[in-house]
Amino acid sequence: MFSSENVDIDKIDLVYDYKDSKVYRDSFNQLATLVFDINFEDWYQKGFWDDRYICHSFIRDNVVIANVSVSKMDLMINGLNKKAIQIGTVMTHPDFRGKGLSGKLMRHVLDLYEHDCDIFFLFANSSVIDFYPIFGFESVGESQIKLKYLPTPNADTTLRKLNCSRKEDLAFIKRMVLSRRPVSEQFGDINNLGLFMFYAIKVFPESIYYSQEDEAIIVYQQEGHNLNLYDVVSQCDVNLNRLLKRIANEQTEYIHFHFTPDQFPENVQYEWMDNNGDMLFIKSKFTLDTSSKFCVPALSHA
Repeated sequence: MFSSENVDIDKIDLVYDYKDSKVYRDSFNQLATLVFDINFEDWYQKGFWDDRYICHSFIRDNVVIANVSVSKMDLMINGLNKKAIQIGTVMTHPDFRGKGLSGKLMRHVLDLYEHDCDIFFLFANSSVIDFYPIFGFESVGESQIKLKYLPTPNADTTLRKLNCSRKEDLAFIKRMVLSRRPVSEQFGDINNLGLFMFYAIKVFPESIYYSQEDEAIIVYQQEGHNLNLYDVVSQCDVNLNRLLKRIANEQTEYIHFHFTPDQFPENVQYEWMDNNGDMLFIKSKFTLDTSSKFCVPALSHA
């Protein structure tokens, strides 16, 4: 596509917040597909790529060659509201790597949003864990709760599977997410419609259910003897013990919480999270108790 020889950096321009420009959006999607094998177009077409996800990109000849995106978030951390910026989709075209473009974009977004948030955070894999401390980020270990579970039969339970291809279900999910409580007061997000809908459309389209009894949307998957609970969306405080009885089946032996529940039985185990090799990095204006056992909700990862 490009020749990396004799690249003139002066011919590279900075563009941002261009989601409604088809030329730049298509080019961004091409690079995201090349680097991460993800594409944001259907998320955009369904109207969920909102103003809280902003791309900051270097372009050459109207082609995106490097990008750092920010997600504006409202977090609940230990019961307190915090303004946050999550950094994600950090990528550079292979022909332009090793030229400092990601570093320039990182400095740009950190300077631009420094006064707009209380905390920056991101997830990085082992190949770049030495990159982010240069910008003042610290690595933080996350803990996941694992519950040994003995299911009890509950034949009266009816869960309705939601289908993101149906406009009615999509509108229902949107209403629920917009009025939801944070999934955790230890670490949860408050205004996460765009991110939630990305996961609903792209990652968990077959794993979203509604429980009328709990008045809650539940995102979960049963894999062998393990039940992975990813999110519980409700306007009210949901009794997790009752909810688990509704979603567990006779095969369930362990329940893995991909968020930090505020209520749980005493017989839980804590495990260090792997996140598929990704590590949490934070840059905060306040003191975060990094010794506490918590994790960033899985559906809050940008």
